[in-house]
Amino acid sequence: MDKKRVILIRTNLVDRDPWLEKEIDALQRGGYAVTLVAWDRERRKSPIQPPAISGYEEKLLRFRAPWGMGVLPLLPIWWGFVFFTVLKTKCDIVQAIDLDSIMPAEMAARLKGKPVIYQIYDIYVDRAAAPRAIRSIAIFFEKLFMRCATAVQLSSEAQAKEVNGIPNKNVVAVYNPAPDYLAGKNPPVNEKFTILYAGVLYRSRGPNIDKVFRAIRDIDGIKLVIAGYGDMEEEIKQWVHDANGQAEFLGRLTYQQVLEQTIASDLLVALYAVSTPTVKYASANKVMEAMMAKKPILVTKDTAMADIVTTEDFGISVDPEDVNEIRQAILALKNDPALYRRYAENARRAYERTYNREVMEKRLFGLYAKILKKGN
Repeated sequence: MDKKRVILIRTNLVDRDPWLEKEIDALQRGGYAVTLVAWDRERRKSPIQPPAISGYEEKLLRFRAPWGMGVLPLLPIWWGFVFFTVLKTKCDIVQAIDLDSIMPAEMAARLKGKPVIYQIYDIYVDRAAAPRAIRSIAIFFEKLFMRCATAVQLSSEAQAKEVNGIPNKNVVAVYNPAPDYLAGKNPPVNEKFTILYAGVLYRSRGPNIDKVFRAIRDIDGIKLVIAGYGDMEEEIKQWVHDANGQAEFLGRLTYQQVLEQTIASDLLVALYAVSTPTVKYASANKVMEAMMAKKPILVTKDTAMADIVTTEDFGISVDPEDVNEIRQAILALKNDPALYRRYAENARRAYERTYNREVMEKRLFGLYAKILKKGN
């Protein structure tokens, strides 16, 4: 029996996107053949990659382009590439990730008579604060493509609130759980209470690492470990240089290394600024990783991730701009072993019960089976 074929469409390569890598792996283990249509903005690969493993190939647009909003004028080049690549590629399902890829995917899928899934990592316009009129126009197009798609895959249930409802009957929320790297491992006992931030380091994303630095500055027995990449790197290196051993910068890590650092830490922080609207509704990867690794986490209050952390009772939500509030939360976890143990146990319990790979793959494959059945 031939494998069902899925085209996945994304404006970046796999090595910049752990979620994409996990989704490809899940689909292959689920018996699907995968073609990744991606944008190689740094021209690091050849246009068509030979299959590294059976049932997987990459078709790449090798065209230099910036990250962030500077890419907008170049999107028509990407759209043309996606449209003609989808038309020429054999498939059973087309799955496009985010607004910058969905339009040509839907057009080509309709011409081929194939179902299309609109997968939403983030609501595109909410990646930065936008004027109300511009946001209204962008949301109109988001909902138009949601309505036209065969199904919509969200990264959290809260995204439905972000756009005031999803105009599609086939909607499923598939979180991005971390693979279970904790099983069979005994995490080290740290000499210092170790706080980890591993993620993007762009000022536009507002990670508030400077607030964490200030919060721990005069607390003995604490260390802040930072990993990631972005336009804050030089600034962070200077902070680490001035921290007298209280901080460490690891630079860019692989996803496996991030998980290993997560397990080796005592506390995670995901204190993104709510001035970036998508923060309010997104399900941060750090929350999923904290659950897997059996770690408490500090998150931005009044957000979807805070709702998960509060409901499952494995961390503290704080104002990410309030240094004293961050400080008090860190001290509470450092100085109260019973509270720390409660949060740690609850984190792992939530992972094993709900926020794990098996549960999320069941949701994804259920969606695939439903839309393929309708197509037959």
